[in-house]
Amino acid sequence: MKKQTSAFGTLVFAIVFFVGGLMAWQHFTKPMLEEAKESEHWPTVQGIITVSELNKTRNNDGNDMYSANVHYTYIVKDKTYSSSGIKSVDGSTSIKSSVKNTIKKYAKGKNVKVYYDPEFPETAVLEPGAGLLMGVLLRIPLLFCAFSVLMVFGLTKRLLFGR
Repeated sequence: MKKQTSAFGTLVFAIVFFVGGLMAWQHFTKPMLEEAKESEHWPTVQGIITVSELNKTRNNDGNDMYSANVHYTYIVKDKTYSSSGIKSVDGSTSIKSSVKNTIKKYAKGKNVKVYYDPEFPETAVLEPGAGLLMGVLLRIPLLFCAFSVLMVFGLTKRLLFGR
């Protein structure tokens, strides 16, 4: 015999999903996405790569994780800055070849175009914008909101028309 979930429990679960997704979007991922989009319009200067190496760490599951350790210097209004941001949202990956390609792209001594925040010139990236994958990942909290709305529609259908 299949146990039926209570309408109240489903409604509470849907509300928690919706509020949690909305709060995560508003206070965490939306600002990150907005800054990434703003970086597309930041002014640029020439910079030079000073460090370019592979970082290797282990995650909690014992898997090797890789990230690019890239540092560069650039000058804005006669002041020298140093930064390490490649993208607005950087991270590590288990795909070593991807990181090796990044290191090859930003080899030590290479001249690069640096996008810097005009209000805070110490904030800079080499690749502006969020990129497709990061843009999708940063919108995941909105899926929680959509899922909760579908739960409420399903609950309403069940209450009005039965099973």
